[in-house]
Amino acid sequence: MEMERGAQSKQNLISENKGGLGCCGWILVIISALFSILIFPISIFISIKIVKEYERAVIFRLGRITARKAKGPGIFFIIPCTDSFVKVDLRTISFDIPPQEVN
Repeated sequence: MEMERGAQSKQNLISENKGGLGCCGWILVIISALFSILIFPISIFISIKIVKEYERAVIFRLGRITARKAKGPGIFFIIPCTDSFVKVDLRTISFDIPPQEVN
């Protein structure tokens, strides 16, 4: 008797789920798809970084260096909320030092 009741309740659950998403379900699907399409270009813009030929980037993930050497030159990706980076300039900077008197 219990086997029949279990099989019958299982059959009732299966027969009730044949409805589909419904009106509210499709509205939620459409809104989430539009939200994803609108946010995708912004997230790509935030996550792609470009380093010039005379620069290197040191990438920190949660405060620790990710790789043993600096990235660059070129394009690289960062994870927006967990990665931060510092650009390091490799150009030599020269200063004019005025002549000094020797006593």
